[in-house]
Amino acid sequence: MTLTLSREMREMTTNRRDFLRMSALAGGGLGLGLGYPASLNGHAPEAVQLPRRASRILLLGGTGFIGPWQVNRILSRGHELTLFNRGRSQPRMFQDRFTGLENLIGDRDGDLSSLEGNRTWDVVIDNSGYTPDQVRATARLLVDRTDQYLFISTQAAYMSRVEIGIDESAPVGQADLPMEEWEGYGPMKALAEQELQAAFGDRCTIVRPGLVAGPGDRSDRFTYWCARMDRGGEVLAPNTPMDPVQYIDVRDLAEFMVHLLEQETRGVYNVIGPQGDLHMAEFLHGLKAATSTPSALTFVPYDFLQGQGVRPWSDLPVWQPPEGPTTGFARMSRDAAMAAGLRYRPLAVSAGETLEWWKGLPEEDRATMRAGLTPEREAEVLAAWHRRSRQQPRTNPSPG
Repeated sequence: MTLTLSREMREMTTNRRDFLRMSALAGGGLGLGLGYPASLNGHAPEAVQLPRRASRILLLGGTGFIGPWQVNRILSRGHELTLFNRGRSQPRMFQDRFTGLENLIGDRDGDLSSLEGNRTWDVVIDNSGYTPDQVRATARLLVDRTDQYLFISTQAAYMSRVEIGIDESAPVGQADLPMEEWEGYGPMKALAEQELQAAFGDRCTIVRPGLVAGPGDRSDRFTYWCARMDRGGEVLAPNTPMDPVQYIDVRDLAEFMVHLLEQETRGVYNVIGPQGDLHMAEFLHGLKAATSTPSALTFVPYDFLQGQGVRPWSDLPVWQPPEGPTTGFARMSRDAAMAAGLRYRPLAVSAGETLEWWKGLPEEDRATMRAGLTPEREAEVLAAWHRRSRQQPRTNPSPG
């Protein structure tokens, strides 16, 4: 089915009833979690069922964004946990959970002495390996001292984002360059994956998340939209209401990783959601459900945003234009991960709890966001768009 988007649809100011009707017509709504209890996700029944055996887990990292949620899940499931990191920080949200944990101090760039010796673990979870040198060193050091090595990679490791429905079999790396010239976050992660696979073979598990969202995220990509919808008023939205969106709640990612190690599951997995297709209008209205502040969406076409110097992903986070090199950006396959046990919180839960966390930060921490447009810049772009819209002559429909 092809949808033709009129100017009125691009400048939507729909209320919630109109939005839900549009979602039903478009086959959307799956990402909102409508009809599911807000307190549950797919792993909730496991919370009272401990795994068949407790594992000794070594977590490389643990004090950033994803790590604390992993620590929380690992301990709640009855596993024994050892941390390895530089010992420079502890997350404020989880300080009580870190109290009493064994923390081996070291550095991925040259000081692995605290990991040396004959000590063994059942599982290694690698949150902090960013370069092939780092992963090569820990993989070779631990290859005979653990059964499974679980590595957090990224969807930026894929060579191309042009195709729709990219799955785990797609090539990774950097096209048309020799391996020694690969650079940047994604290609370096691809090389790190290869180092791990060379050391562990089929005993490794690799997860490739996309945008990770939720309480504690200071990249502010998802958080920007939560705060923006809560501020209310006219909201600048990117391109069209039907542009695709994908993200993963950090708690769902952490729980899935622990689930994989408990099931001794190997392989490579795209860890992304939601379960069904999610469009930008549905996404923003799902966030709007977490606040009572009135707002209206104005969708501004990509070509106009380009002319205004508005950048996808950074100025308007979560979003990349579904054309050209980013056609498949938010259309990645998550079938393998879902078959392996990945479950999702409702969008409204992720939005509400992220907004609650963000509002609880000190005012100075909320003063400047790391992503998104400032209110002043957003108002400038909206004013320019409305001026152009008023200047464009309206065309009369051809007589039928």
